[in-house]
Amino acid sequence: MKQRQPATRRVILAVFALQLLITSVTAAARPMAGDAAAVLTLVNAARTQPRQCGSERYAPAPPLGYSSALERAAEIQARDMANRRFIEHTGSDGSSPTARLARTGYRWRITGENLALGPVTAAEVVLGWLGSPGHCANLMEPRFTEMGLALRRARDRNRTPYWAMTLAAPR
Repeated sequence: MKQRQPATRRVILAVFALQLLITSVTAAARPMAGDAAAVLTLVNAARTQPRQCGSERYAPAPPLGYSSALERAAEIQARDMANRRFIEHTGSDGSSPTARLARTGYRWRITGENLALGPVTAAEVVLGWLGSPGHCANLMEPRFTEMGLALRRARDRNRTPYWAMTLAAPR
């Protein structure tokens, strides 16, 4: 048995290394995946602590999951804002956050949207949202169970980043 343990350890280490390699290749192929994972981690860390959002006090909230449908809704708005260089919850086509969710087929019970213009990193965007009462309230809302995120850059000289986060709970 002792002779098998080193072989077993080598196999386990090899499988672990292979998983890390696959994760790295996947992240490199989908550069936004890293931003979404970082924002989700930071938001969930923030939700573990009580927080004051403006005049409202929030208790710790359960962690959010990640939704590809919510990511698609966020992508619609982030792409629109970056292409047209504006930041508003109403899209250039007149769409509302709920209309964009409907386009994805997501059936929601409650929803919210956070937008940002300018932050370069996940940490900067989350810190900015936590410092804004309305955005902070969205991040801390205990009824939200999922989020999706999109980051798009304008085609300007500075490659200005436009962030959109859609939060929701399904029906």
